[in-house]
Amino acid sequence: MVFDIRSYNVNMPKKIDHAQRKIEIMNAALEVYAQEGKNTNLSTIAARCNLSRTTVYQYFKDENQLYQYAIKYTTDLAFSQYTSEKWESIKDPVEKLQKITQDILNRADTYERQVGNFLKIIDGVEGLTDTVNRRTAKLNLFFSRLVRQAIKEGRMRKCSPNDVADKLEIMLETYLFHMVYFPQNKAKIREIIRDLINVNVI
Repeated sequence: MVFDIRSYNVNMPKKIDHAQRKIEIMNAALEVYAQEGKNTNLSTIAARCNLSRTTVYQYFKDENQLYQYAIKYTTDLAFSQYTSEKWESIKDPVEKLQKITQDILNRADTYERQVGNFLKIIDGVEGLTDTVNRRTAKLNLFFSRLVRQAIKEGRMRKCSPNDVADKLEIMLETYLFHMVYFPQNKAKIREIIRDLINVNVI
């Protein structure tokens, strides 16, 4: 007797990718908040995902935990990106600093709608600004290390690495805000960011 194993898989429960589902819930939450503002709750988010509220509660206990996850997920994605083999292959610290800042700007342009949704949540939910500041401190430290390396290698004149990193971080944040609300200023801010790097280049 021959058995066709495919016939036994028809009614088997579909395996759930829990990591992917968390991301889907997060993306839905960003969309819903952009439309509903502070009226957003896990019920409206669940409806957008075509999930029950109980299912969403299995992943996030409340909206704040969900938004905290969104910040962690987004910043982790960015930071791991710039320590990858692709970026490690760029040995000149000035070139790396220039290319990374441009990549951040280009990625922001690509995901403009998502960035806009993200900014609305940060601005509207108490406590999230502090979380963002703590997370972006990693990027600030990364910038200051590159500037310090550039000075050591004679690619930049002596300056304050922390000061340069602070200014770059502020201008990148400014770009995100203007990209959403005042897009006509994008080209000028890109120019300022280039100048912040190039002014100290030898």
